[in-house]
Amino acid sequence: MCKGGAISSGLDAIGNMSNAVMADATSKGNAKSIRSAAKLQSQRIKEQGKRDASSARAAAAENGLDVNVGAPTVIEDEIISDASYNALMNQLQANFQADDVRRQGKMQRNNYGFKAASDVINTATQAYGGWK
Repeated sequence: MCKGGAISSGLDAIGNMSNAVMADATSKGNAKSIRSAAKLQSQRIKEQGKRDASSARAAAAENGLDVNVGAPTVIEDEIISDASYNALMNQLQANFQADDVRRQGKMQRNNYGFKAASDVINTATQAYGGWK
């Protein structure tokens, strides 16, 4: 007759395999969400930079400056390039964070996988030792 410990270990193995799949899927979803949110935020940063540059250009024109040459053009270009830089840094940081989330998910998946393998071995030894 088979001992109850073998059944319990078998069920633990199935549970750990299921947890491994879930941990991997969750980390993939979270990483994708992080990247998507960063992409949207980067677009907003660039749009705000364009609005700020437009406001600076309007202020220069209001003060009677030629907005097509000289300092107003340089200021406008700097505002736009700063916004682009900030958007890029935002996306790079999000990619690092998403990669970290994936790495943690893979580690968790591997831990559950090792537990499942251990439970399968335990099930086999208990089943073999339990038969008379």
